[in-house]
Formats: sequence, structure tokens, C-alpha cells
Amino acid sequence: MGNNTIDNEYSTGSVPLSQRRGFFSLVFTWIGYVFTVTIMSAGGQLAKGAVGFQQAILAVYVGYLICFVIAMCTSMLSMKTGLSFGLLSRYAFGNIGAKLISFFTVLTLCGWFSINCYLIGSITNVLFPVIPRWIATIIFGTLMIFSALKGQKLMNIIGLFATVAVFAVGILAVVIGIKDSYNVYEGGILAIRNSSNLMTMSELITISVGSIICGCCSWAPDIMRFSKGKKTTLSVMLVGLGICGPFMLLIGIVGMLVYGVYDIAYILQKQGFLAFAFIGLVANIWSTAQGNAYSSSLNLASIFTKISREKLLVIFGVVGTVAGLFGLYQYFGVWLGFLATAFPPMAGVVISDYFVSWRTNVPSLEKVQLPAWNIGSFVCYCIGVSSKWWFPKTGIPSVNAFFVTLILEAACGFLWLRKRADKIKNMIK
Repeated sequence: MGNNTIDNEYSTGSVPLSQRRGFFSLVFTWIGYVFTVTIMSAGGQLAKGAVGFQQAILAVYVGYLICFVIAMCTSMLSMKTGLSFGLLSRYAFGNIGAKLISFFTVLTLCGWFSINCYLIGSITNVLFPVIPRWIATIIFGTLMIFSALKGQKLMNIIGLFATVAVFAVGILAVVIGIKDSYNVYEGGILAIRNSSNLMTMSELITISVGSIICGCCSWAPDIMRFSKGKKTTLSVMLVGLGICGPFMLLIGIVGMLVYGVYDIAYILQKQGFLAFAFIGLVANIWSTAQGNAYSSSLNLASIFTKISREKLLVIFGVVGTVAGLFGLYQYFGVWLGFLATAFPPMAGVVISDYFVSWRTNVPSLEKVQLPAWNIGSFVCYCIGVSSKWWFPKTGIPSVNAFFVTLILEAACGFLWLRKRADKIKNMIK
């Protein structure tokens, strides 16, 4: 690592088989990431743009099916190699090129971290006006950095607490919300209809995808490199993306349709459960933000190999907390759209390169001499991102971007990247 610190999180290399873990050691870390206020915010966006409850729910499951496929691909790659997403990208983008990808990922995660810091400070101030927003933001930002510094063991404990707390108050919020909808609308929540500011189904699915795609591309493989096998990886992803993520969106959808707010804290405050609101809020945001910080530290460690992960994490946390103080949250809707377009093609390059160019047999990073740049992969990525302007009215932008990149990278693999990969492997022999 370039320092004397023991790297217990394997930020610059592969996780050995002896350190792999089972379902219960990983699932709560992943759920803790999925149980987040920002996903509820996306649920609120869906509720405002959909014709009604049914269309919003359809957008949720179509979007999360897309995310599940991408998350499974990146997670399986990481499980087999034991490498983080930042290290995996070296094979596709080159040693220096991957650092650019990792830095881009860090900027994205820093945006998420700052949004979480802002939310926890803002809502704490609303629930308890005696506490200034900036003080709450700094305090919780510091605590979230601390838990990320301690690594996955402490993060899994916090994730477990977040799972229980948020699941309990979430069910309470949804059940009471649906009950209250019958007091306001004849026919209940299913009868509520929007007539203004409607979005297309493609736009709704884009919001759904954007709510979690960053985690599917980066955070999911960073967790699943510790996975013991395929069954563990599949089970963890199914729980997170098949149940927990849609549940969080459901809270936001119900809250927006019935009360005009999407956040669980505000929903429960309106329902008269102030204490539950705050407990759910803290568990909710903390478990997600620590995941942002942890994943960023791994990406930063792959860029700045001579600086310890811990120091890089603290720097990231300070920058993210300061950004949170300035209210980056006001650009949340634009942020989701950007993520839904920028991240899927990144995963498309890495996945296609692994299966086509390297034929699922990547050499050890400690032994292989990879090129500094892979310009072809960057070109494929840029074309994938720009596909949203080529097909503005065709399909789902995030899906278009993913498959355009996947196909182009595969073509490059068959044309010349596979030969180069074989040459690199032969040099080791």
C-alpha cells in the first residue's frame, strides 16, 4: 500500500478466500445502503410525475429489475476476483484510465454523501428546532465518517440496526398512510390521480434507476468481493433490490400522494410519531452515507496508492460534509437523471471487457502489466452516455446507454482487445 498500515479492507488487492463471508455477514451492510432517505425522495418524485399509484409502482419494479441485472453482473465479477469496482476497472480502462473512472465515481459518491449530510442536518433541525442545521450536519457527518473508518464489521452492525428501525417505522408509515388515504379520497390511494406535471413512463423509470444505480455499479461489487459464492451474492442482491429498495420507494410514493411529503420523518411527524421519526431518520441516513464514504475510500486508495485508505476517507468525509452544508440537495432531481445516464455505461464497459476480452480469466493485478490507457473503452463509454441524445424518444435512456456500451465494448473485444489481453497473459507465463 505504500505505508505501514495493515489494510484489513483489501483496498488495493483481492480479498483472499479465507476472508470471505456468508449471507448474514453481508446482507445488512447492503440493506443499510438501500434503506435511505434519498431513495424515498425518488419515490416522491415518482408520485409527483406518475398518473397514479399503479404507474409509480410499475416504474419502480421495471427500474429495479434493470438495476438488479447490472448489480448481479458487477457483483459476480467482484465475487469471483475479490476486487473492488475501482480495481476491476483497471482491466477495462487501463491503469491510469481506471483512476479517472475511480475519481469520477468518488465525485458521484461525494455528491450522495453531501446530500445525506444535508438531509440529516435539515430534518433534525425541523424536528428539533433548538439544534441548528449546520451543527447537526457536522456532528452526524463526523459520526458517519467514523463508522466507515472502522470497516464492514461495524457497518454491518449499524446496517442491522437501520434495517430493523426503518422497516418497523416504514411499515407503520405506509399502513397509516394508506388508511388515511381513505379519509381523504373515496377509493383510497388507488383512486388518487395526478393531472399536471406528468412524466412519461421512460422518465419515471429513469428516476427509479437513478435512485440506486450508483450503488449497483460501485457499492454492490465493493461489498460482494467478500462474498463466499454465487448463492450468497444472489440472495443479498435479491433482498436489497427485490424487497428493500422498492419498499423505500413505496414509503416515498405513499407519503407524497397522501401527505404531500416523501420523507419518513415528515410522514411520521404528520402521523404523530415524532420520536419514531427521528430514530428512523438517523438509522436511515447513517447506514447509507457510511457506505458512500467506505466505497469512495476504496476508489481513492486505487488512485493514491501511497496514502492510507483511512486518511483518504477522512478527506472525502470533510469535503462531503462541507458540500452538505451548502445544500447540494436542491439539485436532487437533476442528480438522479445524471446518475441514471452516466453509471450504466461504465458498468457495461467493465462487464463486457471481463467476459469478451479477458474471457472471465483476468490475471492477478500483482503480476500483470496493464496498459496505462484503453482509449477504445473510453470511446465506447462516451458513445453510451451520449446515446440519450441519439434516441431521445426510444426506450429507456439508462438501458440504452448500458446496452450500447456493452455491445460496442464487446465488438472492440472481438476485434482487437481480446488479442491484446491474450498477449498480456502470455507475458506472465
